[in-house]
Amino acid sequence: MPKTRSHHLHLPHITYDDSKNMKLLYAIRVTRDLVNKMAMFFLPIFLFQVGSKTNFLSFLPFSDFQRGMLTISLYYVTYGTVGLAIGIYTGKMLGKIGYQRSFVLSLMLRTLMFATLYLSKANPMYLLVSAIIDGVNSQFFWAGYYSLLSQTARKGNMGKDLSLIQFLLQLVAVISPAISGVIAYLIGFEYLFLIGIAINLLSSVFALMMDAKVHKNNVSFANFRIWIKDKEFLQLGIANSGRNINDSVIYLWSLYIFFLLGSVDRVGYLYTFSLFLAMVFTFFIGKYIDHHKNKKPFYLSGGFISFLWLARTQVFDVWSIALVDIFDRLATNVYSLFFDSMFMKRGKGHLSDEYFVYLEMIASFNRIIFWSLFGAFFLFFSSWNSIFVFAGVAVLVGLLISEKKPDYV
Repeated sequence: MPKTRSHHLHLPHITYDDSKNMKLLYAIRVTRDLVNKMAMFFLPIFLFQVGSKTNFLSFLPFSDFQRGMLTISLYYVTYGTVGLAIGIYTGKMLGKIGYQRSFVLSLMLRTLMFATLYLSKANPMYLLVSAIIDGVNSQFFWAGYYSLLSQTARKGNMGKDLSLIQFLLQLVAVISPAISGVIAYLIGFEYLFLIGIAINLLSSVFALMMDAKVHKNNVSFANFRIWIKDKEFLQLGIANSGRNINDSVIYLWSLYIFFLLGSVDRVGYLYTFSLFLAMVFTFFIGKYIDHHKNKKPFYLSGGFISFLWLARTQVFDVWSIALVDIFDRLATNVYSLFFDSMFMKRGKGHLSDEYFVYLEMIASFNRIIFWSLFGAFFLFFSSWNSIFVFAGVAVLVGLLISEKKPDYV
């Protein structure tokens, strides 16, 4: 059983699982998110500019705005299609090569993905290559990450472990958007991808230090059909899809702010400001989740986030953007930790690989649908209001999650 120790950081006493693999998982997750905040945060803006300012989709009879939005849609539809196509294969590979090798392979592929993104500045066709590689690397990473985390973390410490991870993620994210915004503004987006390569190689070092044993699984299409017929698991898949849609539209929020402010560095400053105010609050939530069964904060925060999506339809200036972002970060800290805690606790058991692999399959299918609709929507409309309302409904769908799980898990 993993040992625990106190973690102060001048905040209230909190414990967390402290095994070697857990510490390395923290490190891998934090460095991966640092890459996301430094190199991937402005990817929607980069994709939009490639689509609207180059000849990538110039053969289509659409406006520059529409081609920019279609480029974003095409990238993530490709990403989701690859994930769905190889999900079972990568799940089987996870049971053969183990978590460590899956992580290393994923991180090496991600390094190659950043290289192709860098090259796409000169040749936009590399975007499709990047999307394919991104789809493969994600399948090798996320199912294994969640499965190993659920196996390694003690159930009674799940909320505290997740709150520590989220706190660390927000710690690295506090200044990252501002720094990456300045870099993109001064020398160009493509240089952020070189930074991504460097940090990603550091993450690979942490993966090589792991000693996780190979965990055999029974991932297969036949088994997936059995799981998908279970009402409890299907409900979880739908709830997780709602959460993913919300995350996808949040990901696009930086592009919307860019349209309003017209400057990529200002977008970074605003995100840094809102993340700083929300960061410390995270520590208090994890301890509450582990010691209280009351889910009212989860439902209230989900409802509030849904309301904030409606409020975003009326956001047109710097201060209103900042205010909405601050409230969203605070509410999302509560919503995400409750959601993730139930999500991870349901995955504990000897079939954790199957559980997370199949959920990634459903998530990939959801990405294909969402990003296809996103591209089609902007062929006919230029207003973002309907997209924001859709995200608000998706948050409420995420409230369907529960800790009940099938008897065979």
